[in-house]
Amino acid sequence: MSTMLEPEGTYEGVPAYHFDNRLGGPVLSHQQRWDEIAGTHSGFRSTIASGYWVITEGRAVQEALQDWRRFSNKSVTALNPDPKFLWIPEMLDPPLHTTWRRLLGTEFSPKSVAAREPEVRRVAGELIDQLLDRSGVDVLDEFARQFPTLIFMRLMGLPEQDLGIFLDWVHDLLHLTYDEDPDGVRQMRAMTAVSEYFQEQIALRRDAPRDDLLSRTMSWEIDGRPISDYDMHAFCILMFQAGFDTVPISIGWALYHFATHPEQRRAVIEDPSLIAMGVEEILRVYSFVVPARKATADTEIGGCPVKAGEMVMLPLAVANRDPERFENPLEVDLHREQSNHIAFGSGPHRCLGSHLARLELNVAVEEWHKRIPEYRLVAGQDLEQHGNMYGIQSLRLEW
Repeated sequence: MSTMLEPEGTYEGVPAYHFDNRLGGPVLSHQQRWDEIAGTHSGFRSTIASGYWVITEGRAVQEALQDWRRFSNKSVTALNPDPKFLWIPEMLDPPLHTTWRRLLGTEFSPKSVAAREPEVRRVAGELIDQLLDRSGVDVLDEFARQFPTLIFMRLMGLPEQDLGIFLDWVHDLLHLTYDEDPDGVRQMRAMTAVSEYFQEQIALRRDAPRDDLLSRTMSWEIDGRPISDYDMHAFCILMFQAGFDTVPISIGWALYHFATHPEQRRAVIEDPSLIAMGVEEILRVYSFVVPARKATADTEIGGCPVKAGEMVMLPLAVANRDPERFENPLEVDLHREQSNHIAFGSGPHRCLGSHLARLELNVAVEEWHKRIPEYRLVAGQDLEQHGNMYGIQSLRLEW
């Protein structure tokens, strides 16, 4: 086991460790830790807080994600089995989840997403053009975080002058260290502000609907009833969480990868058709999402005797970096014939926005390399990544 884990003996006959996924570390340290654990165990018990199970066998992770009857989405946070909040549709199980997915499916279908490509490409190009006369920047702050956030705001019909406020909220919700916010005051203040913001936007749409996703969603009915303000609020909070972190993290890893693999950077510049597979491979190799599910009954998964009501953590990296599933699994292969990863999850809760995310990632990589083909990491910077979801904290490039 990794030196990052402290052995605690066993629990129900399964190895137990003082495992805290919230802790950050050097770039790629979390992914490498999963590689090491997956080579040693199919699962273990974390003794953090009230405890939870961690499944580290790729096939078992995918099995759990696909089996919503045994592993419910009513909680998706390993440390919080009984949340007092709701995110719609992520924290719903079928059949209600299925209804929401069907309604939202049209908005996020390949056809609907493809229609947005000119706008997505224009936003990316405009942001990168603003950087051309600078010798280098933190590309996360100046591009990766702004680009998908602007697309989200346009999709939802939110005023773009609020971009700076949104980015501040995202930072305080997702990226504060313990030392910066030991009592969680800043995080709670940001969540309250986000909640009040969307309550106001919902009220505005009730009075005067517009041509945006928020207004269209409010016009739907589920089981013959209009969607309540409470459910609309839960939907907005999920969209906020989903739209503001995963794509920026992925763009960050893409730019990090091509900055540290100049031969592959030259390859995609010379042949942009390689970018699509490059994006898929970067999603796979740099897997950063670690979902969790709540067991609905006593069961067994990955050798762990899970009891009803217990939480199970399901790191996607152990499936996406599995040597039994992929040849040379730790390498980005621009010519891999198929990259059937589960970076967007698996089963009924597979990421609804995956088509939009793929478009944004491909456009980001294409437009960046059209404009800034030669770049490198700024020397001397400490490259660290967050805990929970493993995004790079700061990435300074120069050109």
